[in-house]
Amino acid sequence: MADVFNQEFVVALIIAFSVYVIIRGIAIFFGKAGKGYLENVQSPGGKLYLQLIGGYYILSGILGILIPRLDWKTEEIYFAIAIFAITSVVFWVALDFFMKREKRLQQHN
Repeated sequence: MADVFNQEFVVALIIAFSVYVIIRGIAIFFGKAGKGYLENVQSPGGKLYLQLIGGYYILSGILGILIPRLDWKTEEIYFAIAIFAITSVVFWVALDFFMKREKRLQQHN
């Protein structure tokens, strides 16, 4: 399974997708994209949320670019994917919680 990362086509796809994710992250970070994430939040914290989401995309893209260059065994790949998946779920759940909390606080004021 680890040999799959040595195939040029697969490596090119991984790198192309990672570059796309980085570009999307930069656009979200600077507020040029990602407004759908904040459709109901109109607050000073909204920019911070966009920057966190953009930073997440940028970091994910950088990690994606690194994957083909690593000489990992199959078990290490699965372990890294599991850690990334758990971290991603925690990030998105926490972000959603804080955005909803801020929205509720705005409605009470």
